[in-house]
Amino acid sequence: MHYIRFLKTPRVQVDRGSVLLKAVLAITTDLGETFYPEDIDLVITVRDIENDGDIYLRRKVQWKAGARSVPVAFNLSHQDVEWPACVHVAVKNSATANNCGFLPPICDVWSGLLNPTKGRMDSGRRVERRFMSGAEREVSLLEDAGDSIARHLWDGSQALAQHIDHTINMQTPTSLPLLEYVLISATYRKLNVLELGCGCGTVGISLAQAVPDCDVLLTDLPEVTELVAANIDRMKPAIASKVAFDALDWEQPLPERLQKRTNDLIIVSECTYNTDTLQPLVQTLLNLIARSPKAVIVVSTKTRHESEAAFFDMMKKAGLIEDGSVRLPLPGIPGHGYADWATDVGLHVFHGREHRLSLSPRGSDNEVPRAQRERPHRNRSE
Repeated sequence: MHYIRFLKTPRVQVDRGSVLLKAVLAITTDLGETFYPEDIDLVITVRDIENDGDIYLRRKVQWKAGARSVPVAFNLSHQDVEWPACVHVAVKNSATANNCGFLPPICDVWSGLLNPTKGRMDSGRRVERRFMSGAEREVSLLEDAGDSIARHLWDGSQALAQHIDHTINMQTPTSLPLLEYVLISATYRKLNVLELGCGCGTVGISLAQAVPDCDVLLTDLPEVTELVAANIDRMKPAIASKVAFDALDWEQPLPERLQKRTNDLIIVSECTYNTDTLQPLVQTLLNLIARSPKAVIVVSTKTRHESEAAFFDMMKKAGLIEDGSVRLPLPGIPGHGYADWATDVGLHVFHGREHRLSLSPRGSDNEVPRAQRERPHRNRSE
């Protein structure tokens, strides 16, 4: 999977009497380690921000194999553009994110708004990605242009968001029955979700837009606070669903809000690449499971290097039990550099030793040990 990026975000400049709109593009993998390796045509438009809005200017630019960037320029001197407007870049004659869920082979990009008539000459550092869920709900996510990978979309989060979306909409065969049970149980009870290392918030926000009465708490280091808050502000939650953000450092004690919170699902997406933080991550999961023994943990990771396997050893030694796993293929052409070579994403479901599965709405006494439970897809009255 590759992402079209603005190395230099769109900017309006006056040059020798001409009014020019300039930008610099690249097509890279999620961590930006390698570039798209083949020739491909891109279509760049200056347009209204809405999907069905007017297009004022359009041009084709070719990305050449071996390229690291491609410049783009529009001469606005004698053009009729209704400001404010944005710049949209997509692959020519190819399905965009709206047709491929959360996993298009090459993800298109929307710039921020430009309005030179009001002095807004630069589109800003934020760019937008748009995805369409299986239920045709648009999920809009901002990320930062530039080099901060903590504020970019990552393949593992996109793959997990797609898997959850397909499970909710019954578009995929049962492969992780315990995760499926947790998601399906949300049809009759409130679903409390905690996400660790949320980044831009892809998984938690897409879940809250799909599942009614869903309470999602996103957590990550303080550096992503502003970006996640912006994504929460622009989301369109399902009925009675809500999303909040708390800064959380795994090397610090759990804050009071998390100590008091009961979780049904704990999401860990793309958090195993840094081996220095694996032990604090596992300890945080143990602390959370001690407070929510019925919680299910889902881990999504695109393997970046072999040392990530230490995480699964630590989980086992900590007494966290793996209930199932599945590999999700990634679309498009894989990268060839460090952290880019994997062609799929691993999903792993864990629970604690004291896990019990409730077969009826929360608050009843009808609970059974996992060893005696019925399969999640069977009729609950059996």
